[in-house]
Amino acid sequence: MQNEDEVRRRIALLRFLMIFGVVLLHTPPYVPIKEVGTGAFDLFKAFFQNAAFRTTVPVLTAISGYLLFRSMLDRQPGKLALKKFCTIVVPFLFFNLLLLGAADFLENGLHVPLGEGMVPDDPRGWANAAFGLFDSPINYPLNFLRDLVVLMLLAPLFGWMLRHIPWLGLGAVLLVFMNNLDGQFLLRDVMAPVFYLGGLAAVRRWNLCALDRHAALCLAAFVALCAAVVAFRVANTNYLRMAAPILIWPAAALLTRTAFGAWLAGMSKYSFFVFVAHAPVLLATWMLYRPLAKAVPYPAYWLLAPVLTTALLVLVYRTAMRVAPGAFGSVIGAAPPRPSAAVGPLAAGALAKAK
Repeated sequence: MQNEDEVRRRIALLRFLMIFGVVLLHTPPYVPIKEVGTGAFDLFKAFFQNAAFRTTVPVLTAISGYLLFRSMLDRQPGKLALKKFCTIVVPFLFFNLLLLGAADFLENGLHVPLGEGMVPDDPRGWANAAFGLFDSPINYPLNFLRDLVVLMLLAPLFGWMLRHIPWLGLGAVLLVFMNNLDGQFLLRDVMAPVFYLGGLAAVRRWNLCALDRHAALCLAAFVALCAAVVAFRVANTNYLRMAAPILIWPAAALLTRTAFGAWLAGMSKYSFFVFVAHAPVLLATWMLYRPLAKAVPYPAYWLLAPVLTTALLVLVYRTAMRVAPGAFGSVIGAAPPRPSAAVGPLAAGALAKAK
């Protein structure tokens, strides 16, 4: 029998751990795996930025699929659309358009150089930067929310397949999305299969704690796969991303009963705001660091920037929830905090608030 309290604790701790991983993943500059050096720090950085935390989106997407289909919200398209408009679309538009306006003002108004191509110079570029129609929006981590909107549109169809042709449906999803037959409908091809996999776990009522007795082995397998990515300079990590939810979920059982795991779970309520707001803060840290690069070693910046960014945004969240909980809650797709919020639904789909 499944331990629902354990499942809730694991979702809560993974939410914050994965979002911190996203912040670390986006800490500049990005170095393609083929260009990674052979020094100890280069390999250490590549392990996390080119392998381990490349799995954050698949893990969060699988959890999102599980929560949505467990709630059977896919059977109520109207309610689904309204809920996801508030929890995904509104935060996407607010934080993306806010950054776009600020970037345009800084670059074209104050003539502060922000980097080539950050502010678009043609209508298609503006459409993508503002709304992520065919490419990543200017607040580039929000391409995850953009793709979640697509998955919400597909949820009623996926729900029917999950309940009537579950395995044939999985094959169809793999065929269409892993071969990019959908074109630019979904930007991250792996998201659809792992979302469907999360749905399978919910609809088929899998015991999500069944592999816990193999938690150490799953963790070892995940570390080995990440090490192989770095050792063999593997650019296409789709196999790792597909395996990640299956390996990371049971491996997280090693944390749930620890003090660190409890702390991670308690921090989960901050996850969504850290996610939607971290990119401009990281950019600011990079702009501040570059003039100091000769005096401050880059490894110190790389280690400190994600910690300071996360800490600052947690402080902003706490302050905003005290000063203007209604307004702030509306732009992050959340109601003012309640006593049960720490283990409540995920914001914007594991990130999605699917009750």
